[in-house]
Amino acid sequence: LQSSVFRAAEDSRPLLYGTAKHEVANMTTVQSPRFGHWVAFFISSVISLGALLEAQAHTERYSPAAQSNQRYAVSACAVAFLLSMTVVVLHTKPVISSVVVGTKIEGFLILALLALWSAVAAIVSDTRHGLATDSSGAISNGNLYYFSWIGFGCGVSLLVSYVRSTFGLDIPGELRNRAQRLQHWVLLGVLGLVQMGSSARLFDNHCGTNGLGEEEMGSVKFCHRCKLGIVLGIFGVIISIAISGAKLGISGNARTNQLLYSAEMTASGLLAGGQAAGVAWITSDEGPGAPIGNLFYSSWSSLVVAIILISSCVENWSEAKKGLRGGSGGNSGENTFAGRSVVGSGSSVSPSLRASNLTSSIHTGPLIS
Repeated sequence: LQSSVFRAAEDSRPLLYGTAKHEVANMTTVQSPRFGHWVAFFISSVISLGALLEAQAHTERYSPAAQSNQRYAVSACAVAFLLSMTVVVLHTKPVISSVVVGTKIEGFLILALLALWSAVAAIVSDTRHGLATDSSGAISNGNLYYFSWIGFGCGVSLLVSYVRSTFGLDIPGELRNRAQRLQHWVLLGVLGLVQMGSSARLFDNHCGTNGLGEEEMGSVKFCHRCKLGIVLGIFGVIISIAISGAKLGISGNARTNQLLYSAEMTASGLLAGGQAAGVAWITSDEGPGAPIGNLFYSSWSSLVVAIILISSCVENWSEAKKGLRGGSGGNSGENTFAGRSVVGSGSSVSPSLRASNLTSSIHTGPLIS
């Protein structure tokens, strides 16, 4: 009996050793889902820091406020570079990386980097500081301008990935699945903020009493078009918040969904028309958005998103009409659209119709003679 026990232990030893070895191999090969994001952020910080140092050495803005903000941007960019480099190096050491990857430390680092980089992107894009843009708002340092915004995008991606893996909350997925077109309305609100802020900054710099000086004062037409950009940005933000809040807060019944769809259709049409006029006036030769910069990109992007919203609404309208016609059949009774009852035999509604806010409740029943 004793020899049998020893023999069984010896036979199981290779199996146990192989299992343990396989587990150790798995531990050493596990990699954070955010490793690529960290590498991208590190590369952006390297390029941005080099471009920022060069831009600071050749800037023409020597006011105390401009110099202070330039130094802050360099310091924040240097700190972000060191932190991102440290995290990337830790990812190459599987045993040490477990201290950071997926822990509260990583979450704190992501929040700190995002806060620092938000300030960097705002400072380098401001015409008062003479770093990535000149006095007219045009891009004067492409590497600094574009990679500062790329770094900001990487920071947002890091935060979204961390929230998804740690708390199980998929923010992009929630925006897509919670309500149709919700992500587009949120994007339109963000673009409205950029458009409003850029227009207000250019107005302060070239039309205000405490601007960049008499030699850089804008014309009356320029100042009026800055005000147009401010109004369009505010209007876009307010409409975006109202529609997004309604989509998230209003319960789905037939009447409210009809009203919400009508509000979406009307608001997207007004925004598209306003942004089309804004693009024509703001980005023209005498407008504040003529130079390639934040105002130029935000104005055109707002117009594109508004057109996408209109197209989606019209597509839902067409699908709803097609679904109702197909559901009425050849010998059906009466058929009404968007909220009124549909009476007929063999009524069927397409999945896209059910997903839209246009018709969430369609009642079917037998034909009553």
